[in-house]
Amino acid sequence: MAEYDLVSKISIVPRGGAGGVTIFTPDEEAMESGMYSKQYLLNRICVGMGGRIAEEIINGKNKVTTGASSDFQVVTNTAKMMVEQMGMSDLIGPRNVMGDPNMSPMMRAMGGGNDQGPILQENIDNEVDRILTEQYKRGMEIMMTNKDILDQIAKTLIEKEKIDGGQLLDIIEALKPDLIPQGAR
Repeated sequence: MAEYDLVSKISIVPRGGAGGVTIFTPDEEAMESGMYSKQYLLNRICVGMGGRIAEEIINGKNKVTTGASSDFQVVTNTAKMMVEQMGMSDLIGPRNVMGDPNMSPMMRAMGGGNDQGPILQENIDNEVDRILTEQYKRGMEIMMTNKDILDQIAKTLIEKEKIDGGQLLDIIEALKPDLIPQGAR
């Protein structure tokens, strides 16, 4: 993706509960400033769903694993922050609706000090669901359109177990050179 971090390494060597991992090189300027665009965050969610999407494409929707559970936690938290804290939802608007950050999680769960009525909370939940669903569909469309790349990456990983970002770009460039973002090399 043009507005997202570059891949530095992909491995299918299992670690902990993960069957594999993709490591990204964060954009230094954004990391230092802490400023991320809405598009960057949407791309983060889309990319974060990639492992599950790949499992569904390869194994079928009913044969997925728990491998994406931590990815789902990250993408859900990102969508919630966009809606509740960053004013990145047209429905909720440009405000912070998270409540008092100093309140204990137990008090927050019980609704203490929370000025969110049930309608606002339902709208927040619907917005988070909308963002996640849209990015899942977007990721599925990207993966299906580029299944040849997915297959070649999988084949290479089965042979080598690990590839770096340059090798990934080589695979993409060999199959669809127009997909290489400007400045990716």
